[in-house]
Amino acid sequence: MQEAYILKTKIDSLLDTRRYNDALRELDRQSEIFVNEKKNNLFLLAEIAGSFISLGSESYNLEAVNKGLSIFQKNREILMTAITEDSIDYCLGNGFDAIFKINIQQKDNFFPNPESVKGSLFDAKQYFLKVFKKIDLDNLNDFSIQVLSNLGNNLNQSGRIVEALQLFDMVLKHNPEFPQAVISKAGGLRYMIQNTNCQLTISLISEIYRLFNIIDEEEIVPKKIKENVELGKMMSIKFLEKNNVNLERIEDEFILNQKEYENHPENLKFFLDNFLSLSEHSLYCKCNGAKIDNLAIGFPGFTTNDLKVIQLELLNNRLKSEFSFSRQLYFDFLKNSLNENVQYENVINGIVDGINFEQLRTSFKKCFGILDKIAEGICFLFDLDKKEGENIYFETFWNSKQSPNRWVQINQLKNIHLTALYSIACDLNKQNGEFGFYKVWRNKLEHGLFSLTKSDYIAKGIESKIFSENTSSENFENKTKLLLQLTRSAIFSFVFCARQELITNKENGNC
Repeated sequence: MQEAYILKTKIDSLLDTRRYNDALRELDRQSEIFVNEKKNNLFLLAEIAGSFISLGSESYNLEAVNKGLSIFQKNREILMTAITEDSIDYCLGNGFDAIFKINIQQKDNFFPNPESVKGSLFDAKQYFLKVFKKIDLDNLNDFSIQVLSNLGNNLNQSGRIVEALQLFDMVLKHNPEFPQAVISKAGGLRYMIQNTNCQLTISLISEIYRLFNIIDEEEIVPKKIKENVELGKMMSIKFLEKNNVNLERIEDEFILNQKEYENHPENLKFFLDNFLSLSEHSLYCKCNGAKIDNLAIGFPGFTTNDLKVIQLELLNNRLKSEFSFSRQLYFDFLKNSLNENVQYENVINGIVDGINFEQLRTSFKKCFGILDKIAEGICFLFDLDKKEGENIYFETFWNSKQSPNRWVQINQLKNIHLTALYSIACDLNKQNGEFGFYKVWRNKLEHGLFSLTKSDYIAKGIESKIFSENTSSENFENKTKLLLQLTRSAIFSFVFCARQELITNKENGNC
């Protein structure tokens, strides 16, 4: 372990001073020594591999990245005897993320359509999600906040702005000055301004200014990051001064926002704290501006009499209505305030039933109806090919083999929020999505007797076609909250997707 620590210290120093060639020579030398001397120091081998990936990512050296990936992939099983599987998956995620970054730099006018994010960016996301699924989100540590930060940056590249901001907020709640999350959140909010036509508010720009101010006080080595921070801070100051905000007293604004949050009703605070609000304002502030779920396709200054726009806004109303019901069911389940006069036969110990648990099950199932409506909305928005009588399901309607014409149409569209929706759908795909089991659970809940059990009980001896699976109520509760958050992100992305399309049409004189 000492050798690994010495190598890490040396490579970190070389990278900090951008001496990339020296770092590469040192890693090649260490790698050659490891092989020739037949060393069995697995900590050192893992450090060599991880350093190759870090070097390749920073210096845009694809060969170095591939060297690191190759070491991890070829030695995965034996490395797992020394380091955790999560550490390996995290490094693999970083490696594939670096490959995507390097490859797109070499392409002129690159746009991340669904086809282009199927490769290394998707692979990186898969590895990060494998680790994410094992993280105790209530007890973060130094490793988990790094995973959340990198996953957030990965999702941002696919247009999943809302989830990225959520992950950065989770990190900053644990460590308010974690540099990577601070920079990423500030950049994410600016990215949101550029890509969603959201309303510019004093609270939004104040938050960006606050974040850049934190980083500006840190010693930042990379010149490009330093320049972006200074530019972002300067633009924020201009906006705030133009709106008569006294920068010397801006902290008072944050205190006032906190007081407004504290006066919210209990359920609203729960929705805001757990990323279940459908207000754009809630993405950066929990004050009175975030009280109402006012997410809309239309925006200040946009007017139209187009029937299609009206129909899309009607669909958005339904999405908000059903999501509001679903999250309220989840909240009511947690409060467990219902009394019922139903006797349940104690056939098998450990299985739980009752109105309270039906609230949880229904909350879970409602999410899939919302997602399928979004898929129908996408087809309607873009006039995509749809077979007569075809049932459209959110996680499968993108299938290039089943509907090649539709896949071609989708990839001809330059709408980052459409890419975000595709990326979310990939996570829910039963074949290779990290959350594909959600759809399996949904089908068993709808058509079978998928049971919830007490946390310390494993139901056995009831396996059949309908009694085929069960999970603890605690696990199902946690997974339901994650599904609600994913559904919320999809609603935001659909609204942003439609909004961007309408802006484009208006600019072209079609609306």
